[in-house]
Amino acid sequence: MTPLITLVLAFARVGLGAFGGGVGAIPLIQYELVTRSGWLSPQGFDQVLALSQVTPGPIAVNAATFVGLAQGGLAGALLATGAVVGTPLAALEILRRLLLRASPEGAERFRQALGPAVAGLFLLALLPLLRASLTDLAHGLLLGACLGATRLPVFRKHPPLLVVAAGLAGLALFHLLPPLLGSSLRFLSVKIS
Repeated sequence: MTPLITLVLAFARVGLGAFGGGVGAIPLIQYELVTRSGWLSPQGFDQVLALSQVTPGPIAVNAATFVGLAQGGLAGALLATGAVVGTPLAALEILRRLLLRASPEGAERFRQALGPAVAGLFLLALLPLLRASLTDLAHGLLLGACLGATRLPVFRKHPPLLVVAAGLAGLALFHLLPPLLGSSLRFLSVKIS
């Protein structure tokens, strides 16, 4: 298969699987660019991801343009970008036509079925970040406390307060308490493996 066709197919798959936006598509983009095609090393993927996040536009589109340019020149950039944008648009148009013919109950069942799929993609995107940030027991406790706090009525009503509370808890746990309590907090630095 020619490199341009391979680019189009790879980014068409990314476009079709990118439910939930850019963050949800990161594992799929990584699979296509690193694992499946071998176009990028894991470190190269991290660089493309960083570049895609600091340039204007969606992550998948920026990654498609960058990798397309590297693999196939200007034609590769245009085709990869067109595939990542055009394929989901075509799929949405087909889906729209099908849903117009479906019963209201069938359309609602389909909408409800998308929720778990999107949640799964976000979880896949979140796992590498958690693995990198949960280096010791203190970070795990802070994350657990923040997740538990999301169930409290005050934080459910005012989510920004949770961000402030988590920041204050992190400040206390990692900067204020250690000098005051010294070695009595040593258990918090137990590494999580």
